[in-house]
Order: sequence, then C-alpha cells, then structure tokens
Amino acid sequence: MSESTITRLREEIAACTRLLVMEGIMDFSGHVSARLPGANRILIQPKDTSRAALTADDILVVDLDGKVLEGKGPAPLETALHTCVYRARPDALAVCHGHPTISTLFSVVDRPLLAVRNFAYRFMDAVPIHPDTTHIRTVEQGRALAQTLGNHSVSLLRAHGTVAVSSSIQELFMDCLDFEENARSLLYAAALGPLLPLTRDEAAALRASYGRADFRAAKVWEHYVHKGRLAGAL
Repeated sequence: MSESTITRLREEIAACTRLLVMEGIMDFSGHVSARLPGANRILIQPKDTSRAALTADDILVVDLDGKVLEGKGPAPLETALHTCVYRARPDALAVCHGHPTISTLFSVVDRPLLAVRNFAYRFMDAVPIHPDTTHIRTVEQGRALAQTLGNHSVSLLRAHGTVAVSSSIQELFMDCLDFEENARSLLYAAALGPLLPLTRDEAAALRASYGRADFRAAKVWEHYVHKGRLAGAL
C-alpha cells in the first residue's frame, strides 16, 4: 500500500466529512471511515475533532479491534459501528454514520422509505431499520447492526440516524446525499397526493441508463468540492 494512497484517503475523508456537514447529513457528531487496502486497519477521525474543521492530518489509523495505531486519539465512541461492518462486509471500503433529519424520520413512523427519485433506484429494496436507539459502542452492538445491515448499502438506526456502506469515499458521499434527497422528496410527495414510487421495470431501465456508478460519483464529488470551496467549507 503506497503512501500516496493513504494520503489520498485521508484527504477524501476530511473533505467528505466537511461537505456532509455543509449539506446537513452530519453535524457535531458522526464519522466517515475508509478501509486501508490489503490491511485490517481503517482510517477514522478522532472523537472530539470538529467535523466542520477536520483535516487529513487529524485522521487516525485504527485496527479492527478499535485500537488506535497512529494519530492522536481517542477514536470515536462508536468506532465499533465501523469495525464490525468492515468485519462483516469484505466489500465495504468506506462507511459513514450520520444523522440526516429527513431520512431518520422514516425510522419512527410506520411508513416505508420508498424510492421516488430516479437516482434512488439503488435503494429499491426495503431499507432495514436497526432497532437499537442507543449509541453503537460495543462489539455486540456493532455485530447486531452489521446483521441488520446485511447486504444493503444503507440502514436506518431507529430515532438516531443512518449507516451507509460503499466501495469508495466518493461513492459513499453520493449515496449519503441521494438517500437524504430521496427521503425529502418522498416527504414532499406524500403531502401532494397518492404516491407513485419507482417500479421494478423502471429501476431496471434506470440502472442501465445511469451506467457506472463511479462516473456519477466523480461528477457529484467534483461539483461539491467546488461548491464547498466557494462556501468556505474546504
């Protein structure tokens, strides 16, 4: 694993975190992490560093037991949320735990979070809701969350927030934005009249229409990096 790869991941975690704060997906708490390629270690921010001011130099190296190997800790109290997902999901290269307001509302009402925007075809399968309303601080809690998440890309935490899993930081950022925007659109649409969510046939057509996820993820990332710089968030 090259130093340039580690540096890039550190920079992307810091930028992603600050942009998610700017967009209201994350607030004074929450965290983004990335798996170091070929290693049982992850990059994650320290417990108390402001999410709005996080830099690449702040990022910790932590093993999958939650032990800080590099950097000035301590690690976040919910580090087990990340490490247990990485243990359960070999495909997971990036994880975000945030507290987006609109999508979290769907964890406290008896109404499914349906896909109503075209980009939300990726969330067509029922979004699982983890029943634990407390912070995911222990290995036992982390394992239970990973079981709820299963093979899904996103899970709601009841009355708490979300956990999103992806294959890159840029795709993770896109998924976090899209998931919240779909929830917001669903909330608005429900106030207008009977819902007409995406169908399976439409989802199949959209999957072909959108093509590679990494192309759109890179486009979204570039746009928000520039937007963040103009807003002073980066």
